[in-house]
Amino acid sequence: MASTATYILLTPVLAFLGGLLSYSIMLRLLWSESIGSELGTIVFWGSAVFSVMIPVYFVVVYLVARRFNRNTLFLFTAACFLVSFVPVLLIFVPFGSQALFSEQSALVLSFFLAAGIVFGLCSWAFRKFKLKK
Repeated sequence: MASTATYILLTPVLAFLGGLLSYSIMLRLLWSESIGSELGTIVFWGSAVFSVMIPVYFVVVYLVARRFNRNTLFLFTAACFLVSFVPVLLIFVPFGSQALFSEQSALVLSFFLAAGIVFGLCSWAFRKFKLKK
């Protein structure tokens, strides 16, 4: 039971930190800038949208785990990766289709894709560890 609670608490935190790191790296690559003073805004809005995605990630992992017993490393990661496009689409589609291909969209997309990948990897590691016990 304690390992499940650890999984439920630690996985979203690690995924969020992975997304924040990816955002920072993309910011450095695209604009040669660091996060600096906008860190508070990024953490606030990123966590607001990410908190909506956490239950979605858990449901996706649950559904994949119920359906498949093999290749779960790939399937968890791919499923969370694909679901990560949803918040980016919801944020940028109202601004037109050209907004999806902007540098700002790449920043937000990198945040959610990295978070989805980390979430999928953590979910796989938890299941692998839990099933060995």
